[in-house]
Amino acid sequence: MHNSDNLPFAERLFTAKQTREILAEGKTTFFEKSLPNLDAYLDGNKLKITGKSIQALIASRMKGGRQPRPVPSRRAAGARES
Repeated sequence: MHNSDNLPFAERLFTAKQTREILAEGKTTFFEKSLPNLDAYLDGNKLKITGKSIQALIASRMKGGRQPRPVPSRRAAGARES
């Protein structure tokens, strides 16, 4: 058992890989869109991200509501086939 396992999520530190898994994001989206909104610092050559900032980012995304992806209408798709 690691010492950090007993800490609350907000007080823990996460690597970039762990944070990407938590946010379910790929590298490009994470580094271009999410990381600028997170509290992070370098510990040697490892990027450390605070659990508190991860929670804040998730909360702000939930507050903003889900942005649905545009779905092409069937009529437009059928018109292209003609």
